[in-house]
Amino acid sequence: MRVILWILAVPVILIVLAAVLIPLFLDEKALVDIVAKQLKDESGAVLRVDGDASLSLFPKVALSASDVSLEVPESNTQIVAKSLSAGVALMPLLSSSVEIDSIQVQGLTVTSEAADEEAAKAEATDTSTLSNAELEKFYALRAQARVKAQAEAAATVLAAPLALEVGELSLSNIRLITVDSAGIAISELQLRQLTASDLNLDGRVVPLTGDIIIPSGTDAPPMEITLAGEFRTDLDAETLNLDSLNIRVTGTTPDAITLGLSGEFSLDTQVADLNIELQTGDLTGSGTLRYASFESPQIDADLALTELNPALLILAGPDASAEGAQDAASSDGDAPLPLNALRMIDTRAKLRIDTVVLDAHKLTDVSAALRMVDGVATLDPVSAQVHGGDINFSAVFNGRYNVATLATEGGVEALDVAQAVSAMELGMEARGAANLEWSLSGSGASSNALTQSLTGPISFTTQDITLAGIGMEQMFCKGVALVNQEALSAEFPADTRFEALEAEIMLTDGVATLNPLTAQLAAVGLNGNGTLDLDSQDLRASFRAQLSAALGELDPACRINERYSDLRWPVECKGNLADDPAGWCGVNTSEIIKDLAEGELKRKASDEAGKLFNKLFRRD
Repeated sequence: MRVILWILAVPVILIVLAAVLIPLFLDEKALVDIVAKQLKDESGAVLRVDGDASLSLFPKVALSASDVSLEVPESNTQIVAKSLSAGVALMPLLSSSVEIDSIQVQGLTVTSEAADEEAAKAEATDTSTLSNAELEKFYALRAQARVKAQAEAAATVLAAPLALEVGELSLSNIRLITVDSAGIAISELQLRQLTASDLNLDGRVVPLTGDIIIPSGTDAPPMEITLAGEFRTDLDAETLNLDSLNIRVTGTTPDAITLGLSGEFSLDTQVADLNIELQTGDLTGSGTLRYASFESPQIDADLALTELNPALLILAGPDASAEGAQDAASSDGDAPLPLNALRMIDTRAKLRIDTVVLDAHKLTDVSAALRMVDGVATLDPVSAQVHGGDINFSAVFNGRYNVATLATEGGVEALDVAQAVSAMELGMEARGAANLEWSLSGSGASSNALTQSLTGPISFTTQDITLAGIGMEQMFCKGVALVNQEALSAEFPADTRFEALEAEIMLTDGVATLNPLTAQLAAVGLNGNGTLDLDSQDLRASFRAQLSAALGELDPACRINERYSDLRWPVECKGNLADDPAGWCGVNTSEIIKDLAEGELKRKASDEAGKLFNKLFRRD
């Protein structure tokens, strides 16, 4: 900002001196020489005008110069302008009063060497290329740079341009470039156009328009920002009151982002307390936002949103939003996690979101508390509605280093199983309710790797579960009827209703191990274990079933004989969740027949042994 003040000061001094010296009819060169000497004497700045300079007296006093350069002392800053011009109203000059009509600057390039080169490079660095030790240095440098910038900002007179009382300020084709000691560009901002009318300190409204470009530094398109608004200034209170500011951002997300802002900006502390309206695509939002340039968190927001969208990263700054949008476009899960974008964010937020879509699952009425800093994102707590149930959880994503970690705990109560199964597009139909509790952790450099590495226990319980297309009672009756050597004659229900269905699950390397897995039907109790591959959705399970006499009530052919009432009937299940569940499971009848045969031999042997015993000890 101080650099901009220098270049604005040049035409002001020129025009003021021109007004004072008009009676002397000095030529333009002499006027420029006087201004250059005054600048040199008062500030040490060196002014050069290599092009033409002209002075006109009617209808207003106007001075223009081309190919202007200014070397600012002790700042390692070079300023080059294609043209400068300023004008003052003619009539007030007759009473020795100077009223600046306009200031125009075109083709300005400001090249500044970073005062803290290492910190500046750290801000511009792609952190995904750094080692863990280098990342620690990056975070430390950024914290140091914030403290230093805060101290320097306190000494800067940010409101000085407003003190000029300028009728119209126009800047066009401005480039602000930061370089290192070798002259290599670290960052760049291009101001295609910025205009402000009636700059004043009297509390009058100042209209403002602007057009800004922030190059991406890659083949990706630049971020383009257009703005239009009105503000008022209170120099005594060192505040700028933003009546309205409408911002439109393109180049970061498929849909343009529009922001509506109003509020107050403190000039000395560079803290803005704003009301915000946000819209992009189907997303709309509103709330409050506090932006503090030199504090942590830099952004403190309280927002109500219609949906979650990567475009929200625009609130965290151009670096985060641009990279975050590009990474969001990679949907296969194998691309590296957007760690660099996340490390640029220093945000605390309370969010209320109508809808959040996570893969096949839609969460509604979401309430979340978020804190993000140095690549670590903490969500605690989060509550929402999902598939008719209530979900509550907390999660910590740590992307501070190049291998990210995730830890999450929580649960879902009264999940509507029919909705969940339908959303996942499984090849089955189910009804009922389920409860889940989990405590999981994992690590990885990509979304897939992180998901596959998740490890920890999951508790699964249900109420009134019905599986459509799986006739388990008929399956057991067929097995019993085969042993009884009889034929079934009754009609069996096509679905299976469980009185209870529970599992303790251990998730490891993308495989869910279910042990124990228990189920209770009206006439059958099942205990077993199994595995479910989360990637392939292949299911394997083995059970031992305890059959009760109630099974015989379904069909006489499947009555339970006392000889095998205590047997545990083996059940093997194998299939894929995308397949028809009717063919998943079967009763191993051959094993039961073998067990029965062995049991019969033992019974006969026992009977013969008993007879022999009686003969040996029979009394005559």
